Amino acid sequence: MSQNKFKIISAFFLVFGLFAFISLNRHSVARNFTYHSELWADKAGYNVYLPALFIYDFKAEQLPGQIEVKTGNGFHADSTSGKIITKYPYGVSLLQSPFWLMAHVISTEKDGYSFLYQKSIDIAGSFYLSLGLFFLFFTLRKFRPPLQSIALSMGIILSTGIFYYGIFETGMSHVYSFACLSAILYFAIHLKDANYKKYLMLILLASILYIIIRPLNLLFLIPILLYFYFSTGHFIRSYLFSGKFILVMVLLAALFIIPQLLYYQYAFGSYFTNSYQNEPFVFPSFNRILILLFGSDNGLFIYYPILVVLLFYLVKSFNTISRLGIGLLLMYVLIYASWWSLSLGCGFGHRAINDIVLILFVPIFTNGKKTDPIFLSLLVICSLLNIKFMFSYDSCLFTSDSWNYTEYLSILFGEFK
Repeated sequence: MSQNKFKIISAFFLVFGLFAFISLNRHSVARNFTYHSELWADKAGYNVYLPALFIYDFKAEQLPGQIEVKTGNGFHADSTSGKIITKYPYGVSLLQSPFWLMAHVISTEKDGYSFLYQKSIDIAGSFYLSLGLFFLFFTLRKFRPPLQSIALSMGIILSTGIFYYGIFETGMSHVYSFACLSAILYFAIHLKDANYKKYLMLILLASILYIIIRPLNLLFLIPILLYFYFSTGHFIRSYLFSGKFILVMVLLAALFIIPQLLYYQYAFGSYFTNSYQNEPFVFPSFNRILILLFGSDNGLFIYYPILVVLLFYLVKSFNTISRLGIGLLLMYVLIYASWWSLSLGCGFGHRAINDIVLILFVPIFTNGKKTDPIFLSLLVICSLLNIKFMFSYDSCLFTSDSWNYTEYLSILFGEFK
């Protein structure tokens, strides 16, 4: 192993260990089966595939008594059909599986929900936060000096909700999406290197994982991949339509998608179904868009003010990659202003933006110009503001409505929790 690789691996495990320590310490006082625990509500719904597969043989009657209620009703144990039903895709549990299985091997309580299983989710979240951060660093390193790349990488995860969902709400999907998208960007930027075939395969793998974590990611991934497709050379575009690549793409897609289809057939009686039943889309009226952007209950610009800064710089530069960022942000606003739950429920900020937010930063760091000192100052301010919010936020807004900022201000100026 070269000295450089040894340094990189050592640095990764140092960062991973630091993040894991912070996450485990943050959850050290959290009791199982409360909203502070790692497997609660949505988080339990994402994870239930693992205990269902490795412990309970997908039989609801074998689950511990009242476990769905104890874990915040993130999934449903149907006593009539005997099925374990979750609306969430299995991608998060797939990425959690190495850490969960290690906990399963060493745990004395083989129930899927005891202490070590809970803590394995913190380790998983910390790992993918570290992985995404390193891919992000080496992407920025292509355009910026090392120390600046470190500072910018940390600024990106701290000024958004990425750090929060990698340390605090480790069972949610967003840090896993972040890691995949960060890998996609890294591999895509290196497509012009000699090993472009290897990078294309890695982009394909990371893209499939990105989609099975959260299928809606596909809508945002398509324009991102199209941008890089038209930015590459003719020889790369030709390889994409070769029989070998198409065969690998079909086989890989089938390998990861078929398990989800089999689960849908088991749970809902159809290979193709809408698992989010009774959760409709509505017309994205102007009022709904305003609430999504500025409402006190997880308003996009209110809780992540860095997005206002990014939007200004995207409009100011307005080149091809900036137009991609603006288009993705518009798509995001229209899609989620159409979703029945404008705030996306409990969560720090409008959390789904963390699945795509990296793209909004890319134009600023790939334009070949020196980073604007004003932008750097605003990035620091937004990061500090977010740190205060993250350590004062208690995982859900209980009293906020569209334009009542009392709770927002109490978090901003309140005590740390």
